[in-house]
Amino acid sequence: MPPQDKTTNLTESPWPIGEMLVKAGQISLNHVEAALAHQSKQIEPDLIGEILVREGIISQPELMAFLVAKFFEERKEYAAQPLPPTAIRFAGVEKTLDGRKVLDRVDLEIPQGKITAIIGVSGGGKSVSLKHMIGLMAPDRGQVFVGDQELGSLTKKQLLRVRERFSMLFQGSALFDSMNVFDNVAFPLREKTRHDPETIAKMVRKTLAQVGLSGMDAKFPDELSGGMMKRVALARALVTQPEIILLDEPTAGLDPIIENAIHHLICDTFMRARYTMVIISHAIPQIFNWCHHVLVLHEGKILESGPSVVVMESQHPVIKQFINGNLTGPIKVI
Repeated sequence: MPPQDKTTNLTESPWPIGEMLVKAGQISLNHVEAALAHQSKQIEPDLIGEILVREGIISQPELMAFLVAKFFEERKEYAAQPLPPTAIRFAGVEKTLDGRKVLDRVDLEIPQGKITAIIGVSGGGKSVSLKHMIGLMAPDRGQVFVGDQELGSLTKKQLLRVRERFSMLFQGSALFDSMNVFDNVAFPLREKTRHDPETIAKMVRKTLAQVGLSGMDAKFPDELSGGMMKRVALARALVTQPEIILLDEPTAGLDPIIENAIHHLICDTFMRARYTMVIISHAIPQIFNWCHHVLVLHEGKILESGPSVVVMESQHPVIKQFINGNLTGPIKVI
């Protein structure tokens, strides 16, 4: 392991990943400076990890293992910390669809700058909740706040401005079959911004590098594996540089190895840019390892909300049955 440079002040470092590696003694500041010196163009702070790997200073598996270990530490520390500011809040939200109350006086808070998982049995109101967060659905009663803005009180133009703070990864990836990887990722930039083609190309290639798809620009969706399609969908969600990312079942339909890879990728993405992320997931109990905060939604109500390490130990009979996958219990499946 390279020695740490003990003499350098890192408090003003613009390279958060590099700073963490130096403080942990994984590399020295001289390594970071040497890596940057080899770059001929301005480098984005969240790409420092790729530069260090490219320069052979740290391997990709070592970098990923380091970031995951740091995330696991943060996840445990979160339980003892004061709650951060709220990014999204529901106050008494009700929604009835086809005569069934899908959301029943729901009060919830999504912490800012953290990963929140919403879990529960199918049909419990999870996807409907995401649609309310982004304003694609309006509650029959109650209020939805994004920051201090109540969505129901906004004009159409104001609501569109709020939606620009979001990106969404859809359950089925929702890639355009007729577009290659580059054009799929570029789509929201072309639709929502006035960036010139050169800027768009730079942003797309940077984002593809972030999700490990450099050089895949010309591939079409039918040439990609399920895991690669999820990576493209995540790149499309990231390319607009949102504040909040909503992920609807990002590992649905994937085998356990690829599921684990996608969880690692989400963790890596979070550690680099500190987005507020909301994940709907049935990957139980694995998802508890990949989020700070958990909301358990059952029959339209919030059964429990709190740090993942706390909720995982819940003694609520519904939550215990859901986590353990038991056939017997209050959730009737047969």
